[in-house]
Amino acid sequence: MAKGTLPVDMELRKAFQELQSKMITTTQQIKLSNAQIDTLKRTVQHSKLVDQEVISLPPNTRTYEGVGRMFILQSVLDIQKNLQLKVKASEEKMKSLETNKVYLEKNLKESQNNLRELIVSKQQLR
Repeated sequence: MAKGTLPVDMELRKAFQELQSKMITTTQQIKLSNAQIDTLKRTVQHSKLVDQEVISLPPNTRTYEGVGRMFILQSVLDIQKNLQLKVKASEEKMKSLETNKVYLEKNLKESQNNLRELIVSKQQLR
């Protein structure tokens, strides 16, 4: 009887190790996605606040936009357009990250269910 249970234990051990590895990787990816989403939310909020301030300026005001480590003279309308593009790009990226996060969570749950099924099937063979 000891010979019959040894391969089962090894198979279960291997399945547990694979699941644990997958869970760690998936959890790290989910945390990374959450951090990126938080950063993008702050970027959107900042851009909207700057846009509100820029709207209140007279149209002929000399305004500068930061590009890297320098500032470029831009019209108020150009700055508003750039801010709107930045918000749109950030929101699209957030949507993509949310979709990926949902996929990762489903994949993790599916792996856990497969392991449960394996355990149940091995218990039924005993």
